[in-house]
Amino acid sequence: MNPPDTTAQAASPANPADPGLGATPAAAAAPAAGQVRPGAPRLVRDRATWLLYLQSAVFAYFLYAFGPSAALLGDDLGVSRAVAGLHSTGYAVGGLVVGLLGSRPVRRFGRGPALWGSFAILAAGIVLYAATPWLALTLTGSVLCGVGGFAVVNIVAAAVVDHHGPVVGPGALSEAHGIGAAVGMAAPLAIGGAQASGLGWRYGMLAAPVLIALVYLVFRSTRIPGHHRDDIAALEAAAAERAEAAGRRTGDTGSAASASVTAAARSSDRLPARYWWAWLLIVSLVAVEFSLSLWSADLLEDRAGLSEGAAATAMTAVVAGLCAGRLAGGRLALRFRLAALYSVALAVNLAGFAAVWLSTTAWLSFLGLFVAGLGMSVQFPLAVVRTIEAADGRSDLATSRTALGTALAAGSAPFLLGLLADASDTWTAFAMIPVFLLLAVPALLLSGRPRTAVTTPRTNPSPARGT
Repeated sequence: MNPPDTTAQAASPANPADPGLGATPAAAAAPAAGQVRPGAPRLVRDRATWLLYLQSAVFAYFLYAFGPSAALLGDDLGVSRAVAGLHSTGYAVGGLVVGLLGSRPVRRFGRGPALWGSFAILAAGIVLYAATPWLALTLTGSVLCGVGGFAVVNIVAAAVVDHHGPVVGPGALSEAHGIGAAVGMAAPLAIGGAQASGLGWRYGMLAAPVLIALVYLVFRSTRIPGHHRDDIAALEAAAAERAEAAGRRTGDTGSAASASVTAAARSSDRLPARYWWAWLLIVSLVAVEFSLSLWSADLLEDRAGLSEGAAATAMTAVVAGLCAGRLAGGRLALRFRLAALYSVALAVNLAGFAAVWLSTTAWLSFLGLFVAGLGMSVQFPLAVVRTIEAADGRSDLATSRTALGTALAAGSAPFLLGLLADASDTWTAFAMIPVFLLLAVPALLLSGRPRTAVTTPRTNPSPARGT
């Protein structure tokens, strides 16, 4: 059954407290201080929500198919593993392009056209990557996949948070990533099954453009927040005014001042300092996730004595953890504050990594990877929400700059770990992962809403409590 059709509307400038379509009344403002949210709000899933969820799922299918396909493509082209690995580098280059473009495509065309245009670029990249026999074209395809893929992730994240508001948004985004991880688990099976059946892995990869076309045919008339470019300014103005109103209610003069400054500087490309701490939060997480994805198989071969084939299946445990954690994290994000939930997830991630790093048995290594996946599951969506919150209403610019950090981390961290492994061994090189995890602690603290003192009568001085 199709979800009911709803037309997405930007929050009215005349009523900045309006949380926008799909948000509950509690989404209009940040919650009161405390770790557990009083009276958890309800997540309303309308047609626009399901569109964004499915778009996230289609991208996840591509992403989890892209990894295992690179080695198979290298075999088909007759190139070395190093050359085949350049396709991952090309994907990261596409992310850098998106980061440098910033929010220009969205501000010029609106989120709706920009999102479907990004999917068109992604589909074209997949066709070049999977259906052509020449290295130059497959590398070009990987760059296009990076451009389209990173843009899709950015726009979907911004639209989900704007659609459901600052309270429900983190839960909705975590749920979107959970559905994506569930669908993504089928991608390696499709690649492997198509290869084993004699059809060839390319058919499993080319299923992604077909899925894109199907989602477009069903949802092409559905609008999302900021669908047209004229809606973007209204969304940004409403978000800034809500932040200012929240600052006045909580006595947080820093928030109100920040919102006022943002309203004046909205046309520039400058973001607040605390945004860059949130940006560092994402960089540290992506560095961990990609390092585990690329090198955990080697670690299991060395430490647990697994064969190459058995070690390669280890990532299934990580994806299973990501899926379970994100589906559960959607509900947890509705009850617990972002900083508290992220801190717990960080501790779980660290515990899982410790089990993998110290283990010499297969079952404990797989369990550790599953636990690490659980920890990572909510970290990325929550960190994305943190960057959007810290951007003072400029969600599209925030997510585009996030793409820049994601691409840098994905391209450099695994390479650095590989260099350290060559210089020593894989087990020693993995010591850099807890460094990245611990780097997230100051980034989380410093990316929160600034706490400033409120001027009060001398007889009762007290600090204001931020959000």
